[in-house]
Amino acid sequence: MNIKTALKTLNGISSHQRGLFTTAQAYRAGVERYVLSRLEKEELIDRLAKGVYRIGGAPSLREEEVLVAWLSLNPAREPGAHIDPANEPVATGATAAWLQHLGEVGPAPLEFCTADRKQTQRKGLKLRKRRLNDKDVVRIGGILATSPAKTVLDLIDSGEDISLVASVLHDVLDKKLIVNENTFFEEINSRSIKVGLPKSSSLYDWMMGARQKKCSTAQNNLIE
Repeated sequence: MNIKTALKTLNGISSHQRGLFTTAQAYRAGVERYVLSRLEKEELIDRLAKGVYRIGGAPSLREEEVLVAWLSLNPAREPGAHIDPANEPVATGATAAWLQHLGEVGPAPLEFCTADRKQTQRKGLKLRKRRLNDKDVVRIGGILATSPAKTVLDLIDSGEDISLVASVLHDVLDKKLIVNENTFFEEINSRSIKVGLPKSSSLYDWMMGARQKKCSTAQNNLIE
C-alpha cells in the first residue's frame, strides 16, 4: 500500500477515535507495519504508546492518556462499531471522576475494569475483573466510564480520601447527574461503617458538611 492510500485508510479509522488508531486496526485495514514505520519517520503519524498512534494534524486531547490506555486494552476493536460495555474496558474510580470533570482528583493511576481477566505490563495502569450493569456505564469522549453515582460509591469502597470523595459528590449533585437520589443516598449511608463512622451516622451528611466547611474556609482565605 502506498503512502497516500495508507494515510487515507488511517484517517478513516482515526475519525471514529478522535484522531487515534492502533497497529492492529491498521494491519486489519491493510496497512503493514513497515508502512507505519515509514509514516512515523516522515512525521505523518505520531506514536503515543506501544501499538497506538495519532494521525498527523490531529489535536492532542485532555484525556489522551486515558484514551490511549483504553484503546490498547482492546486494540483490534472495529472503529465506529457499537460499543458493548460487557465486552469493553470501563474506566473506574478516580480515572472515571476525572474524565467527567468531577471533584478534585487526578486520573492516575489509570483504573479500568473488564468483564474478563486481563493482564498488562504497562506502568501506571490498574486492571480489575468486574462485570457492570449497563445502567452503571456512561460514555465520555469516546471512552466508557462508570456512571457518576457508581463512581462515587467506588471511590468510597476503594478507601479514597473521603474529603476528595466529598468534592466528587458535590459536583455530581451540583450538576444534577443522579436519577434516583433517595437510593443513591441510602447506598452512601450504608457505607458509614466502612469509613469508620458509627452505624447510626449519615456518611452523606458528613461528606456534605465536610465539603461546605472546605468551601467556607476557602472563601475566608480569599477575604483575608
